[in-house]
Amino acid sequence: MLILKEKKQTRIGEQFRFIMKAPLSFSNAIRRIMISEVPTYAIENVYIYENTSSMDDEILAHRLGLIPIKGKPVSPNETITFRLSGVGPKTLYSSDLVSDNGEVAFKNIPIIKLGKEQKVDIECEAIPGIGKVHAKWQPCNAVYKQLDVDEVEFFVETFGQCLQRRF
Repeated sequence: MLILKEKKQTRIGEQFRFIMKAPLSFSNAIRRIMISEVPTYAIENVYIYENTSSMDDEILAHRLGLIPIKGKPVSPNETITFRLSGVGPKTLYSSDLVSDNGEVAFKNIPIIKLGKEQKVDIECEAIPGIGKVHAKWQPCNAVYKQLDVDEVEFFVETFGQCLQRRF
């Protein structure tokens, strides 16, 4: 039995609070599936054509990989391609990632601050994956507390890439 206690929209994503009547071992299995088996998109391949900034290519690729990506439906062989380019002095944000078939979950994540006449020209691909492989594909945080024997209260918080889904 599942009882939804609360569902609310937050600045980051959505929060759910529900009660489930099930053995504790089953509750933990559900929590683990939520954080490690639900597929989402994340930037995996980064092609840097030009980077005259002070930030190393590896750090820049890592920062791009941690930006939450919206994509629906998640298809195992679908790729979302983004382009990022700019000339300083300016700060490039996640809103500067341009794509025809996807979008970032948050527009205000700073990626890189470019100095005078510094340039970046990057192409990157977001592919589907699961949280078991890397945390960048983890769609939510999920915790629970035991209320009674075989009864737990779950708290689940999404990171924005699941906003279009219906639970």
